[in-house]
Amino acid sequence: MLKGNKVVFLALVIALFFIVLSCVPVTPPSTAKEVVIQTSRHGHLTNAHLVYAKDGLTGSWTKLTGTNGLYKFTVNDPQGLYSIAVAEPEFGYRSKTVQFFHAKLSETNYVYIDVGNATNEDAATLTINMPGGYNDKQLGVFFHHEHRFPIVESNKAVAPHLPKTKADLVIFVGTPWSESGVEKVAISRDFVLNTDREISLTEDMLKTPESATKFDDIYVEWLIGGTTEIFGVDSIKIPSALKSDNDLYILGFTDWNRGFVYSEYRKDYPTTTPFATSSINPANLPETKVSTSVEANNLKISITPYNPNLTGLETILYTVTFGYYDSVDSYGNPEFDVEYLAYISSGYLAAVGNNYVVPKIGGDFAQFDIDTTKNILVGPPFYAASNKNVKELFVPTDGTKMLKFGYWGF
Repeated sequence: MLKGNKVVFLALVIALFFIVLSCVPVTPPSTAKEVVIQTSRHGHLTNAHLVYAKDGLTGSWTKLTGTNGLYKFTVNDPQGLYSIAVAEPEFGYRSKTVQFFHAKLSETNYVYIDVGNATNEDAATLTINMPGGYNDKQLGVFFHHEHRFPIVESNKAVAPHLPKTKADLVIFVGTPWSESGVEKVAISRDFVLNTDREISLTEDMLKTPESATKFDDIYVEWLIGGTTEIFGVDSIKIPSALKSDNDLYILGFTDWNRGFVYSEYRKDYPTTTPFATSSINPANLPETKVSTSVEANNLKISITPYNPNLTGLETILYTVTFGYYDSVDSYGNPEFDVEYLAYISSGYLAAVGNNYVVPKIGGDFAQFDIDTTKNILVGPPFYAASNKNVKELFVPTDGTKMLKFGYWGF
């Protein structure tokens, strides 16, 4: 029995944000047919519970073995079609979760999936020793996709529960929303946090940010080294003495009423308005976004393709949330047995005639397979359009444009 329009899958919303916004250095495939998968737990690069892959539409599912969350497999399908399934058991308040990824080699040969489920073992505490004169100042500590805002006391500040990983570490003296704003910036490149660490900043390491034009209705973020995203920096540039060619500015516009976010990635901060917000007027979403049916005990989700009708942008990825349950809580919300997130590229969706059949893998994956005898919730798609290919969602480059359109929920 199919149900709809009632519940938000919060855990899977978070997962989407990680897949779109958190980037990690890419390990190049060794052959043109190889796909590299990187899994993490909130930035900590580590193996997932189960990872399976499938070559083509009719191939068998193969269990993969990873090292530090890095998995590889070869695609021999003539169309370059492949599928990935990543499963996690129950953890804390979360149900079992599954993330499917379906694409073509020509769209991406690299896939980054954050499975959440961060534990204390995945994280470490960073203690920052400051030079004199900064007591009672608030710091902004940004590392990979995490951020902390500790206060300096006795010339020290403590940033807890940062991911154990390698990324560019950015430290602000002050915060973008404070009256004084960001006063100083320090960047430590390729910083390795694999255990609790203590670092000492000198006055020479702290640089004054450079002022920049603030654009009406356009927000600015920094993407430092392709790994660390920093928000709320609408009127300051990365200090020239610290900037790398791998650093990007993200210039974005959000229309909350229509439910879309448009962004452009630039290596250099623009000297004039980067785009007219009035020109970002994507076509309305399809009236019927998805329809569902159960056929031969398989869940089929028919997705209506979407064209944003914005020059140079095409929809490259559809994301659908769904799950099954046989009970509800005291508030009437479903208590899911398994929650699912399916990323489906436009190339894959076209290859299956816009009819996505939810995989069943069996074996040690059986406990995560969809149970069509129970109540099922299927949400409308979340759409990602770009002037680049799917790989740019994981590894944005100078000139990348993105439109993310759609509401999370049912």
